[in-house]
Amino acid sequence: MHVPYWLASVAAFAAVVALGRYVAAREPMRLDVEAVALRGVGVGPAAIFTLLGRWYCITFVIALALASALALHRMPWGVVAIALTQALSQTAAAALKRTLHRVRPDYWLKWREADTSYPSGHATTASAFYLALFLLAWHAGGISPQLRDGALILFGACVVGLPWSRLALGAHYLSDIVGGWLFGLGWLFALLALGEAVVRVT
Repeated sequence: MHVPYWLASVAAFAAVVALGRYVAAREPMRLDVEAVALRGVGVGPAAIFTLLGRWYCITFVIALALASALALHRMPWGVVAIALTQALSQTAAAALKRTLHRVRPDYWLKWREADTSYPSGHATTASAFYLALFLLAWHAGGISPQLRDGALILFGACVVGLPWSRLALGAHYLSDIVGGWLFGLGWLFALLALGEAVVRVT
């Protein structure tokens, strides 16, 4: 049975808030403590994935995706919608961080982040932005298999690599990653629900 996208979005957002309230008021959970074992594993690749979640790299990816759509004589509305969803999701994640105010781990590597910990903005980006681009590339027609496969590999790697990188660099607890990924899914489901509504109207 197909679960409506809007219902999946509401459920994801509710789970994010519930998990956030739980972890913000307590010591790190057992899984958070055990996930510290990932700290320092693959710091070089983790730093690259973390950079791919920064606003300037995301802006470059959006520009490249827009240019690719125009070069293929496609209307870039999907890319535009994903870019707007990314901006909105990060604004909302920052507001949620300020509300819950969970302190970050103190065993960070490479970069010390200035904001609070829950939910992870990079994990949000992984699902709201890179997973959305992965789905867009998956359903794209009329492009070369090499271009499509290359896009799928890049976006798929970022879907997994961004959340992992935050654990490898000690920037987040595992529950921050779970919350961020669910938060991004909530935005992605909302985008898909909006897309379905537009299709029905037109």
